[in-house]
Amino acid sequence: MALVLRGTVVTFDDEHRVLDPGAVYVGDDGRLAAVRSAGQAPPAGFSDAPRIDTEAMILPGLIDLHNHLAYNTLPLWEAVGVPYAHHDRWVGERHPPDYSTSVTWPAKVLGHAAPEALVKYVEVKALIGGTTAIQGAPRSTRPVDGWLLRIVDNEKLPTGTDMVMTAALQLDAEELRDTRADKLDGTRVLIYHVAEGRRGSTVHDEFVELGPCLKPGLIGVHGTALTGADFGTWQDAVAAIDAAARGTVVWSPFSNYWLYHETTSVVDADRKGLRIALGSDWSPSGTKHVLGELKVADAVNQLEMGGHFSDRELCDMVTANPGDALATAWGPQVGRLRRGSAADLLVLDRHDPGRDVYRNLINATERHVRLVLVRGRPFYGTPGLMTAAGATHTDTLTVAGLKRRVAVRQPDRGDATLDWPGVKRALERVRADPVAAWRSAQDALADWGGPLDDPEAPLVLFGDMPEGDAGTFAAAAEVPQDLVVPRPDPLTHDAAYFAAVARSGVPQLQHLAEYYT
Repeated sequence: MALVLRGTVVTFDDEHRVLDPGAVYVGDDGRLAAVRSAGQAPPAGFSDAPRIDTEAMILPGLIDLHNHLAYNTLPLWEAVGVPYAHHDRWVGERHPPDYSTSVTWPAKVLGHAAPEALVKYVEVKALIGGTTAIQGAPRSTRPVDGWLLRIVDNEKLPTGTDMVMTAALQLDAEELRDTRADKLDGTRVLIYHVAEGRRGSTVHDEFVELGPCLKPGLIGVHGTALTGADFGTWQDAVAAIDAAARGTVVWSPFSNYWLYHETTSVVDADRKGLRIALGSDWSPSGTKHVLGELKVADAVNQLEMGGHFSDRELCDMVTANPGDALATAWGPQVGRLRRGSAADLLVLDRHDPGRDVYRNLINATERHVRLVLVRGRPFYGTPGLMTAAGATHTDTLTVAGLKRRVAVRQPDRGDATLDWPGVKRALERVRADPVAAWRSAQDALADWGGPLDDPEAPLVLFGDMPEGDAGTFAAAAEVPQDLVVPRPDPLTHDAAYFAAVARSGVPQLQHLAEYYT
């Protein structure tokens, strides 16, 4: 339905206007009809629309441009042997002895036996942090377009065609040169993990192989082994094709420090002209959501980078920057509040009125998220705001001690029948007997007997990390008979999470807890 939200509107538009008070006009088509000062006349068609005085900040929904959703029910993985030299030191044949039982198998069993519950749980986890678009869809027998969030990998804006290519695992140099490079023709983006490891390690060679893809539309994830010269080479190659274009680096500082005790040289990347976006990576080595990752970036910026980035520039990393990076494929749809943009909105308490709006966003925790709209529909928020925004079929949950409502069940979607209690029950059934749950899922696939890419095939999720077995099914006998599927990772940064961070001893991560006290 059409809706008017009033409050302090933080537009993140080209002028970075802050309208206080301002009004955002949400059309019934899921787009913004107007973004204006509150004193201006409403656009046509909104004279009778419901009006909500939020008494809070209204911002673009946050964008998490690097994640691995299939693993986000799992807790922090306190791995042995850190810091690793690069990604091949903790996955594949050389992985630590607990990687399969702590990460691979729990995610695999849940992805086969409770796929809808898994996706909805991790979507709610992201919503609680104000996320409206997230990258990192699991591979699956049929695409999951996003029941609650926009799933960047599968979203079809604006043409109805998926124009986003992704690869979490390394592609052959021939594939990059002969296939992916040609598709970077100004209409698509490629989100690609590259050079994830410590500087000076062998993964730097991945950047050399990526050379033919150094074009507008390339979004490089991690790049921790890259130097300032590499970032210069990257941006020069992009600008040679389009002088106005910028390459994009996705920064996941928590995961970088957790696994490698180093992070991306984002100051060098910024100085060379690339844009920086944030991603929370995955729960085994990351924050709960990108709102938490923003705090890690802030602490690292202050303590390790001399305050190179302003508060506004940090906030751009979860709004305007990822939105602009996706604009090659989607057009100017997300990350900025302006007429015609997607109505993906975050309503956030201005909990520290003595600070500006950007510092309020950086310091905000799950307690301060009051309402989240995706495509103009309310999915999460306080009971009062959810009711005022017209939310239906909602369930109650408690977040950081506060009552919230979430819309998980969607009666108009036959593939999204579970409500929030049903999600939790489905996950617990798998936890109660993982081996039986796995075998039951295999039996269902055997009964199906048809092609796995059929729209009517049972939904099965495959991890996009090594050992994810994408597109294949391991025999039931391979399931560890003593497998323990952990309780779903709590939705908020809680005491157990901070205790694990403290045990790690990584100095750059110890400051995160201070934002939650």
